Amino acid sequence: MIHRISSDEAEQRSYYRLLHNANLETAHVQDYLYADCRRQVVSGAHYLCIQDTTQPNFERKRKHISNQAGLGVIGDGRSLGFFLHPSLVVGADDGRVLGFSNIQTWSRAALPPMTEAEKKQLRVQKKARPICEKESYRWQTAAIQSKEVLREAGQMTVVCDREGDIGDLFLTVPDERTHVLVRSSTNRKVRVSSENGQCQDTLLFEHLSAQALVGKYKLKIKGDIRQKRVGRVAEMSVRISRVALPLGDQIVHLYAVEAKEEESTVPPGEEAVHWRVLTTHVVESLEQATTILDWYAMRWNIEQLFRLIKRKGLNVEDSDMETGKALIQLTLLSLYAAAKILLLHLASKEEVPQPIQQTFTPEEIECLTAVGTKCEGKTLKQKNPYPPSSLQWCYWIIARLGGWKPHEKQAGVITLFRGWSDFQKIFDGWCLAKNFVS
Repeated sequence: MIHRISSDEAEQRSYYRLLHNANLETAHVQDYLYADCRRQVVSGAHYLCIQDTTQPNFERKRKHISNQAGLGVIGDGRSLGFFLHPSLVVGADDGRVLGFSNIQTWSRAALPPMTEAEKKQLRVQKKARPICEKESYRWQTAAIQSKEVLREAGQMTVVCDREGDIGDLFLTVPDERTHVLVRSSTNRKVRVSSENGQCQDTLLFEHLSAQALVGKYKLKIKGDIRQKRVGRVAEMSVRISRVALPLGDQIVHLYAVEAKEEESTVPPGEEAVHWRVLTTHVVESLEQATTILDWYAMRWNIEQLFRLIKRKGLNVEDSDMETGKALIQLTLLSLYAAAKILLLHLASKEEVPQPIQQTFTPEEIECLTAVGTKCEGKTLKQKNPYPPSSLQWCYWIIARLGGWKPHEKQAGVITLFRGWSDFQKIFDGWCLAKNFVS
C-alpha cells in the first residue's frame, strides 16, 4: 500500500518513518478518526452505527515482520493477523458516511494441538466466562463508547449482523436516544400475548411465520460472483410482531420483523433472501417495517469498506511493514481513506447535490477549489458540472486527479483512491505553503 500512495522513494521513507515512530500510538490514530467523525455530526440528526468484524491476514508477509507484537492467529487458527471491529457511522436518512465512532483491535494466541475432549473442555470454559471477558463483549463496548462520539446526535441506532445477536446488548445499550437493530441468529424463546390476553412462550421463527402478511416491498440485490449471487429486484413479504425476550430475570420488549423473498424472484440454485430482525424501534406498519429493513440493508456499506481496504482496493494485506504495530496503524489509516472514498462514490450516484461542509474542513474546500480549476479543460464537457461545494463536485475533482476522464463512465473506487491519495499530498504541500506565506 505504501508504494501505491507514494510518488517517490523519499515519500515512501517518510511514511515508513511515521508508522515506525515509537511516539505514535495506535490510540492516537483512533482518536483522530473519532474526532473527524464527531466534527461531522449534525445536532439532532439520526445516525446508524454499523458494527462488523474483519480479519486482516498477513501470513504471506510473515517473514518480513521482525516484531510481531500485536499480531496473532486469526479465525483459521494458524494465519498471522489481527481482528478489526470498526463502528461505521452512516446517516439514517441520507446514507451519508461520516466515519468511525469506535474501532477495536485484538489478537489471539496460537493454541497447542488438542484432543477433541480438550477442545470440548475449552469451549465449556469459554462459555462459563462472564460476558466482559469474552470477545463478544466488543459489540457492547462499541455501542457504549459510540454514544460519546455521537453525543450531539438526536438518535443513534446500533446495527449488527447475526454475530451481534447477544442478549446483553439489549439490556445495556438502549436508552432514550439509543436503539438497537440486530439480525436474529437463533430461534430463541419469546413471550407473546395470545388472543385471550394470556402470555405464552413460543419460538421466534415459527411465531413470525405465523403472523399475517402486512405487505410487500421490492429489494434491490447486488450481484456477487464470490457468493454466486445473481443481481435482481426481489419481491419481499413482510410480517411483524411485538415480542418479549426473557433474559435471565429480566424481560426486554422488542419488535420482530420478517422479510422473506417470494419464490417468483429467486434465481434457480439460490436460496431466498430471508431476514429476521429484532429492534427496540416501534414497528406497527409496513412503512415502519420497510424503514427498519432499509436501515439493516445499509450494512452493505461496511462490507464494501472491508473489500476496499483489502486486496481489491488499498491492499493493506500486501504491505511491507516490519512491525505488527505499524501494520495495525496502517490498517486504521486505510479505514479513514476508504470511508472518504466510499462517501464520494455513493454521492456520485445521487441526483440531489449533497453538502460538503460537514465532511471537509474549510481549508480542504479552499484547496479543492484551487485544484478543481486546474482539473477543468476548455470545453463545456471538460468543466465540472456539479454545484460548487457539493460532494458530487468534490467527487469530480478527486476522480480527475485519479486519472478519470469526463467522457468515461462513472469513476470506480480504485480511481477515487488514487485521486484521494494525490489530493492528500497536494493538500499537505498547500498547507505548508500557506503557513510559510502567512
